[in-house]
Amino acid sequence: MGKRDSLPKELTDKPVFTDKIWGECRRSKDFMPILFEWYKYISGMCSTLAAISKDSPAIRKVPALNYAILTGLLNRCARLMTSNLRLSATNLYGETVALIDRSIHESAITVQWLCLNDGKNGFQRYLASGMKGDITLRNHILSSISDRGGETWVIEKGMLDSIEDCLNSTGLSEKQIKEIKRLPDVWSMCKNIGLSERFYIGIQRMGSHEVHGTWTSLRTHYLRQKENGQYHLRDLDVRPHENQFMDIPLTILYTLVKFIEYVVADANFRERIDTVLGDAVSEMLKVISEITKEDFKFVSE
Repeated sequence: MGKRDSLPKELTDKPVFTDKIWGECRRSKDFMPILFEWYKYISGMCSTLAAISKDSPAIRKVPALNYAILTGLLNRCARLMTSNLRLSATNLYGETVALIDRSIHESAITVQWLCLNDGKNGFQRYLASGMKGDITLRNHILSSISDRGGETWVIEKGMLDSIEDCLNSTGLSEKQIKEIKRLPDVWSMCKNIGLSERFYIGIQRMGSHEVHGTWTSLRTHYLRQKENGQYHLRDLDVRPHENQFMDIPLTILYTLVKFIEYVVADANFRERIDTVLGDAVSEMLKVISEITKEDFKFVSE
């Protein structure tokens, strides 16, 4: 590897904004044009770093399946971020962006947890957790086939073949899958990787409102209350919130730092990527500080 400028432009071409753009955002108190570009840039960083080949001389020896899990989860984050970009470009679908956010956060947290717990059966627990439900479904299908005297429907054959293929790809026996502990819950993962309860509640617990359709979610995004107290249905008019474009990029940047620390053996290469990631974190924090500076003043008497 050569100098820093030999890194792909997806990593080095960070967003730059003129004083005019900053001024317009300050006057309108709408910083989404700036946040959108940072979100897009960090999504590209995630996709690019996930694409580093495990056979690169800069990468330490990591079992192929473990590397596939980590890069697959990062690719999931990047693609879901791209979906959010497409949705938010319409200035609508804020409720859908919020729902997707929770999935991005959970995958990012899982990457960090796996990087920290590779020597503690972490990857096997990840694989087994996903397969337990598949095996339960397979057993129900086999029971139904047995009940009708061994006749198998076409749809059942397809499902059984898919489950068997996925099971074989894990390298685990069915006995191992049954015996291996499930992944910890998200709060336990957060504690293990050093994230606060405030982070967990604010990001995951509040994100659950959108996943489960709680009353909080309905009142926020799907209903409007009239002056007489009656509720009516809200139209498709929920604008993505600025917070949604601040939390995810930072979480992804911190996740990429942990991923690079875990997989990159070449100290020079790791330092150059860490510098790029550190710059992005610093710039994002500056943007967030500008946007939220009024939020941390005391309420006037």
